[in-house]
Amino acid sequence: MNLAQLLHVTLRVSAPISLAALGGLFALRVGVFNIAIEGFMLMGCFAAVVGTHFAASPYIGIICAMLVSMFMTLIYAFFVLNLNVDPIICALASISVSTGLTRYLLRPIFGTSGRFILPSDLGLRSLNLPLLEKIPLVGEVLSGHSIIVYISWILVVVTYVVLYKTSFGLSIRATGLKPEAAASAGIPTRRVQYIALSINGLLCGLAGAELALGFTNMFNEGMTNGRGFTALAALILANSEPIATFGACLLFGLSEAIVIALSSEGYAIQLLSMLPYLLAIIVALLPPVASRISKLVKATPRQS
Repeated sequence: MNLAQLLHVTLRVSAPISLAALGGLFALRVGVFNIAIEGFMLMGCFAAVVGTHFAASPYIGIICAMLVSMFMTLIYAFFVLNLNVDPIICALASISVSTGLTRYLLRPIFGTSGRFILPSDLGLRSLNLPLLEKIPLVGEVLSGHSIIVYISWILVVVTYVVLYKTSFGLSIRATGLKPEAAASAGIPTRRVQYIALSINGLLCGLAGAELALGFTNMFNEGMTNGRGFTALAALILANSEPIATFGACLLFGLSEAIVIALSSEGYAIQLLSMLPYLLAIIVALLPPVASRISKLVKATPRQS
């Protein structure tokens, strides 16, 4: 795998992580640390395959994925916001329900277990960009992705604009920082939280649709394979900033692309598959470690 192919795969595999991270960003910005995005992505994968199979259209599958994932997120929001259930417990329950439900529904819907593979003509087609294709290296890297990959790039900019250039973004940030002050200023904090979590669900569903239709063209049990947690690690690394979060997702995508490249060279996949998770652990530990080191350095008396 040459450099252009490596970067091309990096952009492709980082798209689901980026979309899930952007969804988690909206939840985090309204004060909800939603670790259930792994389960919402999985439901999106399953709904995308079901919708595509019965409607014979991947675009209907994408819509189904987004709606089902949003519905699951709203259930989560009701328990967390209205019933005051601990968000971590509720998130773990959501992941368990998503895992068990998708595994159970495979047999009555598709008559199989483990996985269901869609016909090749029902997958998302790669889009070739005429203006970029002729540019050396750039064309090889940027052209030939599914439409969801390109949408994920656009959504990074849209998220930044919404958060920092609109009154709704100000309401989101105020709700997450000081909910009491935001409420006293006339901001409907509960409504803002529900809208933000709905966006979270829609983006997780879109991430699941890309994983199922643009990435593998099938549903497999547990196919998210920790990507939701990787998205959370990207959020932590980037301090919930949209552009920086996208960069962190590219970093994780690069690690996964390297795993794919090295596995084709005959290296042990069992060891290589540890790389993205190892990187996620390192990323999660970096901020507190760096902060601790910085405090120690500042506390150390300087010699004159």
